[in-house]
Amino acid sequence: MVEVIDDLFVIDNNLALVKKAQEGVEAIYFLNLLRHSGLRKDELASLVGIDPKTVDNYRKSNKRFTRDSAEKLLQLHRLFSFGDELFGSTPEFMDWLAIPSPGLENKSPMELLHSVSGILEVEKQLMRLAHGYAA
Repeated sequence: MVEVIDDLFVIDNNLALVKKAQEGVEAIYFLNLLRHSGLRKDELASLVGIDPKTVDNYRKSNKRFTRDSAEKLLQLHRLFSFGDELFGSTPEFMDWLAIPSPGLENKSPMELLHSVSGILEVEKQLMRLAHGYAA
């Protein structure tokens, strides 16, 4: 399934996500998620694993994010789409991201978003919540 978050597609299928990451992701994905999430540029850049100046350079030169940074960006888009849907708004979801969770070894979900595995664990927590299990 593909959804749209602020005019950009959210890819639910993991194989399609990997393919898109290999093709590369335009800088607009970063800027869109930055605006949507309310994170600071340095915070989001850190989650994606790049320097904030790289974002500006990519935008100016129409260069695409590739590989790990592209995959993280696409997964974060998917996570925010799901979180917004589940909590009803981005601010509510952002609040939840800041709260330590027993299901995440008492770490806040935000602490785990710097890695692909961490993003997947946070998605699992959201799935548990969506299905009525305490997280």
